[in-house]
Amino acid sequence: MVLSLITPEEQEKIFVRLIDYYKKLYPGVAFKRADKALSKNDVADLYYTYPGEEEQAHAEERMNIISEELAHGYSTPIIGLQKKGKTIVLDGHRRTRVAFEKGVGWKALLIVPQKDLEFGMEEMILGKVKEVFGRKKEARAKPLAKEPKAKKPAKATKPTKKLKKSKKK
Repeated sequence: MVLSLITPEEQEKIFVRLIDYYKKLYPGVAFKRADKALSKNDVADLYYTYPGEEEQAHAEERMNIISEELAHGYSTPIIGLQKKGKTIVLDGHRRTRVAFEKGVGWKALLIVPQKDLEFGMEEMILGKVKEVFGRKKEARAKPLAKEPKAKKPAKATKPTKKLKKSKKK
C-alpha cells in the first residue's frame, strides 16, 4: 500500500467541508476562519483527539513520510477548532505529532465559532499533545490505542422552588 501525503489544496477542501458541516450542525452560529502560524509551544498545547483505528494503523509510516518530506518543504496545515482557551485538533494528527517530536512550529487553519458552544469532538480529547506524547518515544504510541473517553452522565438538576412546594402538600 502506497501512502501519500495530503496537499494544501486537499486540506483547504477539507477545511471548507468542515466549516459547512458545523454551520449545518449549529444553525444561526457564524464560524470564521483564522490562519495561524503555531509556535512549537502552541503545537505542544494543542488538544489531541482520538484519530480512529483506521488512521492509527498507518500512523508510524505516515509520520516517517512527513518527517522525510519536511526537508523538502512539506507544510500542509493542521485543522483545528478554536475555543476559548483551547485549540482542538480536527485533522492533521500525524503532522501534529511530527511537529511536536521535531520541536517545530506548524501552520494551522482554525475554525472559530462566534458563540461559545459544546462540541461532541471534545469528548474525543485525549489531552494536550505535550501530555499525550511527552514521554519516552517507546511509550508514545500506547495512548492512541486507548478508546475515546466515555460520555459523562448528565448532571442531576436541582428541583425548582415550585417542585419543592408541591412535595410539601
